[in-house]
Amino acid sequence: MQRISHGDAGAPARPPVRPPRLLAGTALVAAGIALANPAAAACADFLGATIPGDGTVTAAVSVPAGTFAAPDGTSWPNLPAFCRVAATLRPSPDSEIRIEVWLPEGSAWNGRFVGTGNGGYGGAIRYDELAGATQLGFATANQDAGTAPSTSGNAKALIGRPEKWIDFGYRAAHLMTVAGKAVVEQHYGRPHSYAYFAGCSFGGQQAFHEAQQFPADYDGILAGAPANNRTHLQMAGIANFQATRLNPAATIPPEKAPLITAAVVKACAGQAGGLPSDPYLTEPRACRWDPAELQCAEDAADTSQCLTPPQVGALRSVYDGARNPGTGALIYPGISRGSESGSTFDLPYLEGVGRAAIDEPQFPGLFYWVFGPNWDWKGFDFTRDPQLVDDVLAAVVNANDADLSPFRNRGGKLLGFHGWADPLVPPQEHVNYYSRVAATLGRGDQGAPGGAAAGAPGQVIQGPDDMADDAADAAAEPGRAALRQVRDFYRLFMVPGMGHCGGGPGPNQFFNGTASPVPPDPEHNALLALQRWVEQGVAPQRITATKYLGDQPAQGVAQTRPLCPYPRVARYRGAGDPNDAASFTCGPGGHYDNPQPAAEYLR
Repeated sequence: MQRISHGDAGAPARPPVRPPRLLAGTALVAAGIALANPAAAACADFLGATIPGDGTVTAAVSVPAGTFAAPDGTSWPNLPAFCRVAATLRPSPDSEIRIEVWLPEGSAWNGRFVGTGNGGYGGAIRYDELAGATQLGFATANQDAGTAPSTSGNAKALIGRPEKWIDFGYRAAHLMTVAGKAVVEQHYGRPHSYAYFAGCSFGGQQAFHEAQQFPADYDGILAGAPANNRTHLQMAGIANFQATRLNPAATIPPEKAPLITAAVVKACAGQAGGLPSDPYLTEPRACRWDPAELQCAEDAADTSQCLTPPQVGALRSVYDGARNPGTGALIYPGISRGSESGSTFDLPYLEGVGRAAIDEPQFPGLFYWVFGPNWDWKGFDFTRDPQLVDDVLAAVVNANDADLSPFRNRGGKLLGFHGWADPLVPPQEHVNYYSRVAATLGRGDQGAPGGAAAGAPGQVIQGPDDMADDAADAAAEPGRAALRQVRDFYRLFMVPGMGHCGGGPGPNQFFNGTASPVPPDPEHNALLALQRWVEQGVAPQRITATKYLGDQPAQGVAQTRPLCPYPRVARYRGAGDPNDAASFTCGPGGHYDNPQPAAEYLR
């Protein structure tokens, strides 16, 4: 693997080079585990062992069934007895990747392996990710992305440390996978039967890196709200901050965010799927609501229930997305209408006001990596600086390669999901990536009888409420013929009313990559739906999402609603309980604009 020089702390970093795809094995690590007692594979025997990734096991503990008190202070109930293996991997002189592998004991193990993702900039093990899959019987691994002492939101500690950028970008998740599989085989005396990856946000970014760069690592990948176009996503955060904070008069106070969402929902709910009574939008792209509809009258003495002209202009910019001011080219799409409030990472969070009061954009770390400790968001030049950032980091952190044919051709399945009310990672770019994959595979399959993506033998890709309306889909939106080819191995489920990886006013629980209270079956649990697709060839036709009262499962179910494979949407059958998923069918969606970033912003 090509290395990059650390160089002088104040010198510009050299552009890293993305490694080639690895289809079998890897040149990055040595195979096997060196145990003090090679004949035994009991849990305690792992302590001190060397493992792939230049790693050493630092803890190996048998955990009894029940509730596990994690080192981060969280507690996770309903776990089987498991062997907890913790290790540190050091693939470079400046690497320190911490991983954990949880191994259900005895018959609790279902014979499968799940690698899981992290969030933000990593920096700590995600015990919610480990608990979620372990509860379902999977041997499960997680990693901290190798970014400590950075935290999820603050990565300034990695200035001048390019090896850690590589760990963050793709190396930590891949080496966790290699090491985790080796630990599984050693402990159980046999390899896993299938391997899956599950992650959301940065975890979704890691999921896309796995599918693109290491297509042999996993049989199935669950990728939520992927931050895969990472450098440009963070540029959108700067654009939002400049629009709302450079001029204090343009800042939208937190109490106005619910006012905006209420106006959007009143104008657009039920326009394209769902019901007019829904407190969220099923298809935000159908909504043309303009902030000027809330603009204050010129003589208004009280502006608490309206938007001032500078606030109207700022909100329009946030909806429009980040652009090159010289060419007008789109750098990254804007937030969806209806996502301004109602979830943790809302418009006030993006502005850095209210409970999340800060004086710089969220997650600014990678700009400090490129420009040094004195970088200031106010001076970011959207004409010049995007290329400077991409020259250093795009090859390492971005996962924009739309050619997934190596992953598809070996039988891999990719199940994506994204909340339509997610302002932190605007969902339109996930739709864009899905369309780019379809177009790329369509070009590659030209001339192949029936298209090379026609489906694996015995795979079920049709059925009641599935894709029977192909002709209607194709007529509704140009390019849907290509989408019919890609959904053979890649299906995208857009989630109305869900915020970033969860939360929000809509049904938002379906195993979103972490521990989930939904029924453990393929109809309600996305990981199990993916497993059935991989192992039985039954493609997911719909997944039932659940909204709990107050988002607290103990309070009961408020609503269920089907999630439909894009571009289809949930439509009311005309009779039945509007809060019951059984009253809805997955029907054709409409034709809506989905502006793509310019090619130079897809590096």
